[in-house]
Amino acid sequence: MPTLELHGFAVSAPSRAVHMSLNLLDLEYSFINVNILEGATRTPEYLSLNPQHTVPVLVDGDLTITESRAAMTYLVSQHKPSQLYPACAKKRSQIDQRLFFNIGTFYKRMGDCVFPVCFGKTSTIDDEKKEALKEALMWFNQMTMGGYVLGNSMTIADVDFLATMSTLEACNFLDLTPYKCAKIWSQNMKKQIPNYAECCGKGAAAFGEWFNSSYKK
Repeated sequence: MPTLELHGFAVSAPSRAVHMSLNLLDLEYSFINVNILEGATRTPEYLSLNPQHTVPVLVDGDLTITESRAAMTYLVSQHKPSQLYPACAKKRSQIDQRLFFNIGTFYKRMGDCVFPVCFGKTSTIDDEKKEALKEALMWFNQMTMGGYVLGNSMTIADVDFLATMSTLEACNFLDLTPYKCAKIWSQNMKKQIPNYAECCGKGAAAFGEWFNSSYKK
């Protein structure tokens, strides 16, 4: 029995980021599906794991981690130390910077566009929100000019960004043609993640279907 457990939901980009990390690191784990749309994060059992009732949750023996990026960096540091998240503090600071950019800017601005539509609060997206997302995409595109989001080799930040980018691609409400480096990066990353279709692709597509069932262009 693997000690690693991922409690996640394939539609969730943060869940997919941790799922891809586990596969990339070739770790043994069990996946427990938590359907947030059916209230599975509100059960007493789940709330005992994560009172914030969010996904994903990573459990490793007696350790519980309830934030996806903390889970990803832990997995590398604890189980497969490598250049994906190196021990060097200076290098880590640059990877952390990318991770924080994703959660605070890229993923957030995408979420500002798509989540109100997904949850039925609106069927359109304000131009202001689209422009903010385009600005984040411009910065992201610049980051990937070297082939990865940080220089010319993969880090755990690339995995995190792929979960966001695959969701955005599946929603298909923005023309991504201007972001050539990011598009090439996305294509290459999908080839490098083991079993990408199962641990990310299908979930991203499902999110896109959920979004587009309510979105009016």
